[in-house]
Amino acid sequence: MSSVQQIDILISVFNGADFLDEQLVSIVAQDISDWHIYIRDDGSEDNSVSMIEAFASRYPNRVTIITEPHGRLGVVASFECLLTNSSSPYIAFCDQDDVWLPQKLRLLRGCMLDVESANGPQTPILVHSDLQVVDANLELVSDSFWSYQKLKPSKMQSLERVLVQNCVTGCATMVNRALVDHALPIPEDVIMHDWWFALIAASEGKIENLSAKTVKYRQHDRNDTGAKRWNISYIFRGMFRNRELHKKSIIKTRDQAKALLLSNKLSIEHAKIVSQYVDLFDRGWFCRRLAVVRMGFYKYGFVRNIALMLWL
Repeated sequence: MSSVQQIDILISVFNGADFLDEQLVSIVAQDISDWHIYIRDDGSEDNSVSMIEAFASRYPNRVTIITEPHGRLGVVASFECLLTNSSSPYIAFCDQDDVWLPQKLRLLRGCMLDVESANGPQTPILVHSDLQVVDANLELVSDSFWSYQKLKPSKMQSLERVLVQNCVTGCATMVNRALVDHALPIPEDVIMHDWWFALIAASEGKIENLSAKTVKYRQHDRNDTGAKRWNISYIFRGMFRNRELHKKSIIKTRDQAKALLLSNKLSIEHAKIVSQYVDLFDRGWFCRRLAVVRMGFYKYGFVRNIALMLWL
C-alpha cells in the first residue's frame, strides 16, 4: 500500500493502565501495516506513562510520544494537540480502553477511499462504523452498538440532526486531511472532538456510515462516555429524573452551535441553519418547540424527541 495512504492513529491517555495494553496490542494486530501512532498522556497518575514508553521502545518506528504541552488538558484539547502533530491523509481516533478488530483500519480506509473517489479528496469526509458492546472482561453485551442504543446513523447525518445529537463514536471514526484542516482549531465550548468533526463534516462535507463492526467497545465503571441500553427503565429515568442535568446538556449543544457559528467555517446557507438553532433558545416555550418542528432539529427516535420537547 502506498505511503500516501498512511493512517495516523491518535490516542490520548488518562489513567488508562488497566486496559491500555490490550488496546495497543489490537492496533499491532491490524491486517494492514501502514499506520503510525501519535500518543499523548494527559496527566495520568497511574503507570500509563511507563506503559506508553515501553510500547514505544518496542515499536520505535511506529510510535511518536507527544510530551508538549505537559500535564492535564482535557480530552478535547489533548486530541487537538495530537491532531496538530499529525500530517497523514487519514486519521483514526482511538480510545485507551477498547479493542480494535483486525480489519478496522482496512475497512474504514476502504470506505473513505470510496467516498473520496465520488466526491474528491478536497471534500471534508468522516466515516464511522458500528461497534460491538462488551463488558470490562470483553464478554459480549451486544453485537451492535447501534441496535443497543436504538440508533440509525443514516437518518442522523444532516446538520440539523447533528446539532442536537452526535451520530458518531470517535473510536470507530476515520477522518481525512481535508476535514482536519477545516475543523482546526477546536473552540473551547465543543462538547467532544468527535462531535465537532461530525458537525464540520455534516455542514461542509460528507458523513458516511459503515455497518460493519470494527471495535469492541468496552463498558466499565470509568467510561467518560459509553453505551447505555435503550429500554423502558432507562427512558423513564432519563425523562423524569435529573431534569436539570438534562437541560444543561441541551444548553451545551447551544453553546457548541454558537462556537460553530463564530468559527467562520460555515457557508452562508449552513450559518443560517446554525443561527436558527442558537436563536431558538431565546424564544418562548411554544416558539422554541415550533422552531424545532419547523427546522427539523430532531434527535433519532420518537421517545428521544418527546424527552427533547420536555427538557428544551
